Amino acid sequence: MLRVYLDQNKWVDLARAATGHRLGGRFGDALALARAGVAAGTVSFPLDMYRYWETSKRGDNRSRNAVVDVMRELSRQHTMALPFGILDEELDRALQRRFGRPAQPRRQQVFGVGLRHITEGRMNWPKLDLNMLPDGGLSLPDHPRAQLNHEVTESIEEHLLRAGPATLLASGFDHAASDHGQRFVDFENTLAAYIKENHLTKNGVEQAVRGTDFIDIRPALIEALEGIGVTYDQFMSNSTVADLMRFMDDLPTRYVTNVLRSAKHRQTQQKWEPNDFIDIVALPVASVYCDVIITEKQWIHQMRQGKIEQQYSTRLLSDAADLVEVLVDSSVI
Repeated sequence: MLRVYLDQNKWVDLARAATGHRLGGRFGDALALARAGVAAGTVSFPLDMYRYWETSKRGDNRSRNAVVDVMRELSRQHTMALPFGILDEELDRALQRRFGRPAQPRRQQVFGVGLRHITEGRMNWPKLDLNMLPDGGLSLPDHPRAQLNHEVTESIEEHLLRAGPATLLASGFDHAASDHGQRFVDFENTLAAYIKENHLTKNGVEQAVRGTDFIDIRPALIEALEGIGVTYDQFMSNSTVADLMRFMDDLPTRYVTNVLRSAKHRQTQQKWEPNDFIDIVALPVASVYCDVIITEKQWIHQMRQGKIEQQYSTRLLSDAADLVEVLVDSSVI
């Protein structure tokens, strides 16, 4: 199955094609072929947590639901795991390559179905309540019972994807109060100031970026090291700076993360924006584990500079209309 990841603007392009919007005409063929591939079961358009997040920020109900309609049709609720669980497996595999253990690295199923897959089962739906039936549902055969459970799950999944800012605010969550993006910008601006103050270029920037990311993954690394009987101090005492750089680059999703961060730090004319946070956390998993990724030109350029296409055999595109060529070339329709 060909897995294609679309960032938010590309979903909007296909939604415009689906609704006959004046800006959607050039994406009509791409949408038609995508629909054919999904119907044939040969193409998957998985959603990640950040597609739910970005979609829920759209205040206009009509435009948000137009995007959701296309998302549900093409994704069929196929979803991708969060980066954190994937990092655990990548750490185990990197340690196995370095130390020969663990013998059995932890496994993370990257692709699955629904929000419960994304959240690794931490979200629980209300159970089907059949108490209103005369016998409490005891006489209901297994197949209809399973079908009812499926319909309830589908209804909840759809409701969660369609939820907008007003619905979330009524539930106690305020998008405007979430400062993840701004905290990310503040952190990267602090790092940028350090890079400038110390006149770092090329390898110096790479080392600084990977150094901060190493600090970020330290708790996960300590846990992984404990699993093979190595302490963090032992790991550090036997590692040079070059060793640590290579170790970070041996973690696929972190490699992509740091390719994107390093590239932006080298281009000082481009300021960090809160929206960059979503791209920096979302794109690495898709870039490593999907077959095709379609996102903004700036990120595609930076990933190509970092040899992501060659390293992970991922096709990188910036125009949703190019889906036509991708699907025809892949013979999946």
